[in-house]
Amino acid sequence: MRVLVAEDETVNRMAALALLRRAGHSVVAVEDGPSAVAAATDPNGDGFDLLLMDLGLPGFDGDEAVRRIRSHPTTTNAAPRILMLTATATPDGLERCRACGADGLLTKPLRLDALETALSNNVSNNATSGAPSEDSAAFAPNAIAQMRDLLPADRANALIAKTADTLRQYRTILADAWTNGDPRAAGAMAHKIAGVSGQYGCIALRRAAQGLETALERGGIVDGARTALALLDDAYGPALSYLDRQTQG
Repeated sequence: MRVLVAEDETVNRMAALALLRRAGHSVVAVEDGPSAVAAATDPNGDGFDLLLMDLGLPGFDGDEAVRRIRSHPTTTNAAPRILMLTATATPDGLERCRACGADGLLTKPLRLDALETALSNNVSNNATSGAPSEDSAAFAPNAIAQMRDLLPADRANALIAKTADTLRQYRTILADAWTNGDPRAAGAMAHKIAGVSGQYGCIALRRAAQGLETALERGGIVDGARTALALLDDAYGPALSYLDRQTQG
């Protein structure tokens, strides 16, 4: 298949490219909503069989990109399958997926088996999870093992190290948003942390980040969110240590 991946998070985009290309697909990647629309509707392009669209993109969100793609003259007669990607399958995200005209929703991390399950359904707006089923586990070693199967050792190590650096940066940005009393910015950063950590097998951190995002959406910076932030902090150190160890293996 020809696949368009719209994902603004560098480490997740690189992982998706490696995964899909190893599976034999031809892949084009973009980083924002306007670029996704331009690539999908290019009258001189070869078109795409599948679009994997992050729900939250710079420029404009993925669901707005889908609306523009679906209504464009170049895609109305040869409509590609479109699956949304999100770190957290909230009721709001599911509704946005239904409303924009996407064919389904995948929760990160992207996994080939979850993608195949979603594509085997004719039309489905329910979430298909790429996360491991062992919800109580702190780590999912198969996530990085799969990456090592797809990439040379030096590239895999560089990507894992970049992921750890990215998570450290995001924790600093989240702390600044919290100090400034900005629950929207803090929630957006928690969403990013969930997406990155899940892609690289840090399940406890992913779960804690999802909990913080939900708490901030429900009540802002109040006691419930403070408890969720403490859980996030508890998960952060072990996750970073885990990633650092992987680069030494």
